[in-house]
Amino acid sequence: MDILLIIVGIAIVLRGADNLTEGSVSIARRFNMSELIIGLTVVALGTSMPELCVSLTSALSGTADMALGNIIGSNIFNVFFIVGLCAVIHPMSVGLTAVRRDLPFCFAATLMLIFFLTNGTLSMVEGLVMLLIYAVYTVYTIRKEKTAGQAAAPVEPVETKRSLPKIFYNPYLKVTVGLIELVLGSNLFVDHATLLATDLGVSEAVIGITILGFGTSMPELATSLVAAIKGSTSIALGNVIGSCVLNILVILGLTSVITPLAPQGITALDLAMVFLSALLMWFFSFTKKTMERWEGSLLLIIFVAYFVFLIYNA
Repeated sequence: MDILLIIVGIAIVLRGADNLTEGSVSIARRFNMSELIIGLTVVALGTSMPELCVSLTSALSGTADMALGNIIGSNIFNVFFIVGLCAVIHPMSVGLTAVRRDLPFCFAATLMLIFFLTNGTLSMVEGLVMLLIYAVYTVYTIRKEKTAGQAAAPVEPVETKRSLPKIFYNPYLKVTVGLIELVLGSNLFVDHATLLATDLGVSEAVIGITILGFGTSMPELATSLVAAIKGSTSIALGNVIGSCVLNILVILGLTSVITPLAPQGITALDLAMVFLSALLMWFFSFTKKTMERWEGSLLLIIFVAYFVFLIYNA
């Protein structure tokens, strides 16, 4: 029954990703906003909701290793697997804004997390600092986008032949339904995947990094894959960048404000991997303003090696 419900969860997530991507692209065009910004904000927030729910629940239940492992595992999975796979499917063009502002900020947020964890605790004050920094970054990003949008020529919506009532094509409805499907499907997957992992006697930290981290990243995986297949590589990359930043600054920030985290099972290797993921995503995007297929393949190879190491030493 657990395996069946895991499959059902995957199917719901995939459907939600399709609705969310289509709706987000429509909204982006309607408001003259770039796909990257939509990926960094609306899509990233929606697809990070499972991480938020899981981390808060884990922290409040006294399992700090799961709460932090969930975010570390999610960011590792986002970059090494999702970006790697999307780049293999379709080389990802990277805009100048992402290279100059968003990717460096993602790297800085990762460094901040590692620095805060050097004393073994993520405190309430550190959580408030992270939330404040994210608020400033978001306001700055939106204002810059509005300025750029005013200078650009207005984009007229594309009319398409419709066979269903107009409400079914409403982009806001698509985004809303997509987000609901993503949350429901991913929660279904995580709940039953965790039950299977617990029966195997795996540690809380490893469960957080693997089952929870990879499981709660399913919305990002599905959304970015659908976007990459449809050629919207900016949404695919923006979704990952926004999700990684949101995971660290908002989810861990909010979680540590509610209950300070003192994880014990997170190793130096885990922190090194999340550092390497942010570094390589920035470096590969900076070189030729494109994430090429061989670079995506290298990311996938690193992910597989790390995953095998975790399972072998679990």
